[in-house]
Amino acid sequence: MGQLYLQRFEYRGAIDKSLFDRTWSIANEAMAKTGNWGNVEKGVKHVHAYGTGWGGYALLDVEDPAAFDAYQIYHANNYGQMCHVTFEPLADLDAAMAPMIAEHKAKS
Repeated sequence: MGQLYLQRFEYRGAIDKSLFDRTWSIANEAMAKTGNWGNVEKGVKHVHAYGTGWGGYALLDVEDPAAFDAYQIYHANNYGQMCHVTFEPLADLDAAMAPMIAEHKAKS
């Protein structure tokens, strides 16, 4: 596994339905072709997506920084008119805290 990222997309207020449909059509074509919304063939794996009333999240596994660059540029070029998109690298807190939790359990 590479670096996990949480992608957040937030709709830019009230959106015209035709813009919404066009943009999601581009996104769904990319997903059907490559398995991710950034239209990259390899190096970025879409793990799962979560929708909300204001937009949503996608969990990504990034193996290749150059592919992630292409993924982000595709978003800026194709979805920026509809969504504000950000990417946050994630740290595995369960793994990081496991030794300390085990130590506390051993003391009790």
